[in-house]
Parts: sequence; structure tokens; C-alpha cells
Amino acid sequence: MRVLRPYLDILLPRSAWRFSLAAWFGRFVRATTPISTVLLVTGGGAEYAVGGLASGAVVVGTAVAGPVWSIASDRLGQRRVVPIALACAAVAAGLLLVAVQADLPAPVWIAAAFLVGATAIDMGALARARWLHLLDAPASRHTALALESVADEFTFVIGPPVVTFVAALANPAVGFATGVGLALAGGLVFWAQRTTVPLPSRATERVRLRDWLPGGVVGVLPAYLGIGLMFGSVDLVAVGIADEVGTDALAGLLLAAFAVGSASAGVLFGVVAARWSTRRRLLVAGGLFLVVVPCFALVRDPVGFAVVSVLAGLATTPVLISSSALIESLVGRGVITTAMSWPTVATSLGVTLGATASGAAVDADRLYAGLVVPVASALLVAATAGLNVALRSRRATAPEGTATA
Repeated sequence: MRVLRPYLDILLPRSAWRFSLAAWFGRFVRATTPISTVLLVTGGGAEYAVGGLASGAVVVGTAVAGPVWSIASDRLGQRRVVPIALACAAVAAGLLLVAVQADLPAPVWIAAAFLVGATAIDMGALARARWLHLLDAPASRHTALALESVADEFTFVIGPPVVTFVAALANPAVGFATGVGLALAGGLVFWAQRTTVPLPSRATERVRLRDWLPGGVVGVLPAYLGIGLMFGSVDLVAVGIADEVGTDALAGLLLAAFAVGSASAGVLFGVVAARWSTRRRLLVAGGLFLVVVPCFALVRDPVGFAVVSVLAGLATTPVLISSSALIESLVGRGVITTAMSWPTVATSLGVTLGATASGAAVDADRLYAGLVVPVASALLVAATAGLNVALRSRRATAPEGTATA
């Protein structure tokens, strides 16, 4: 109970749990549409190459338009922007469903898939902006960011298996609609929580480059890219293991093992590291990730995969929490939603690249060869953590008035 107390202390006042839970469901459209689009398009009779292009179009749409929605939320306010985004998302999802069901030309499917990604507002960034608006104490903010990092990871780990299961049980269109429907419902409930909304800022000022990509964020993004690489690789190999064994449900169980580790680590790290310095968090998280995640390369059977998945989950969430806290410390409140939207873009890109690279490795060799990708992921995450620690140490020791990079 003592472990949960810091979370209860932030969730219960002002019924903050309501917007946080709603935002979790609101994330589903970003987490599920890449895989559910593949299932929808290939289920409509297209080749897997077209399905891959459509899935990639979703990711590209998210990367291009995601920061735009976040900038609008910072400058105009969540109350004005969220309902517009949800309406656009519903229309885009409907267009893709109609295009596939009506057997329109493949380019139309891909264009509609791009719109699905482009209309997916980042609920995780919006939730973090609310927490940072509500909380003043650094320890409480760390706990809140830990909570949202766990929510992010759970969505990417749980969402795809859920829509895949629904698609297999009913049909791909229902699976696709399930992910979108949950996101829209969560978004509406999130929008209805008025007392926690942060005030908009500088609505009349011209948008500058530093508003679009706030300073300090670029140096953190490779860590999210690296984690996305691992997610994509683990997802693909888990599905491959289930197919090899002949039990589709096994993929969900293997991914659930990762979720158990990540959730446990998130809850504990959110409490234990609440009063640590940013540098200490980065060092511990980056070092743990570097030691644990390459163990995937040693896996040769489903049991080993499950064990390493639990350990990798334990090592992943601290990186997400530490990176979010670093971003929060580097940017101003007026651009916090925009800053917090870029990690999702980097993670989504990493998932796509990781799945692609693992798929190529599996096709060229054997199933577990795809797990070489997490080794590269670990190196990238650890290098990013080390570089940021070095930069912060340099700033801390620089003489007053001396410029540092």
C-alpha cells in the first residue's frame, strides 16, 4: 500500500484519475491502427505489400500531423482542439473502412490510411500537460510522468493483441473499428473533464521553429526510437512464435509477459526514483536497459522469450519515465504538449523500423534471428542516456556566464 500511496495522492484529488484513464483509452487509435490497418487491407484482398504501405502511411500521418495538433492544443487550448480532432478521426476511419469495403483502388486506401494517422491526436501528451498544470512538487510530477509512461507502454503492448484477437474472432473491419471506437470514447470522456484543463498560451503569436520542436527534445528522441525498435521486433517475433507453435493466443500471452514487467517497474520506479536527480535516473535506467535487453539475442525458445520479456519490461519503463522527466525539465509550460508529442512519433517510427528489420532477419535466417534488433536498440538507448548525462554534467560544472552546448 505504501508503494501505491504516491499514486493515490495525485489521482484522487480533483478526480484526476478520470482524465488519466480516459487518456489511456484515447491512445488506442495510435497504438492499434498500424496493425489493424494491415489486417483490414489484407482482409480486403490486397497483398501484404499494400498492407505494409497502408500501415506505413498511418505512421507517416501521425509523424507529420501529430505535432500540429499539439501546437494547436498549447496555443488554442484542449477544450477547442480535442473535439475537432476526434471528429476528424472518426471521418478518416470511416473513409478507410468505406474505401476497403467498396474495393476502391489501393492508392485511395493508402491516402485514407494517411488521414487516419494524421487525425490521431496525442492523448498521452495532453494528459501529461494536465498533470504538469495541476502539480507543483517535483516528486509528484515524477510520479505522474511515471504513471503516464506506464499507460503509454501498456497501450502499445496490449492494444495490438486486442484488435488482432477481435479481428480473428469477428472480421478485420470490426477489429479496426474497435481500436478507433475505444479511442474516440476515451477522447470524449477526456474532453469532458473541464476542471483539469491547462490554460492556452500565446494564441496570437506566430509559430516559430522552437515552438514546433522545442529545444532539448531532439537529444532525447533517439531513446524513444530505440525503444520503438525493440517493441516492433518483440511484437513481430511473438506473432511468429505463436504461428510456429500453432496457437494464435500465445502471442498475446508472450506480450503480456512484457507488460507485467513494464507495469511493475513503472509503479516501483515512480516511487523509488521520485527524489533522484535527473542524471541519476538516466544513468540507472540507461545502464539497466543496456544490460538486460541484449539478452533477447540469446533466446531460442518460447519460455526463454517470456522470461527475457519480463526482464526487458522491467528495464524499459524506467527509460520512458526518465526521458519524459528530462523533457519536462528542459521545456517551458507553453509548449509542453508539443514537446511531449514527439516521443510518440519517435516510438511509432521505431516500431515500424523494428518490425521491418526483424521481418527481414527472420525471412533471411530463422525466427529468433529477428531478436538481434533489440541489441541495436539497447546501444542506442544507452548512448542517448549517456550523452544527456554528459551534457547536463557539463552545464552543471560550467563557470557562470559560460555558454555550453
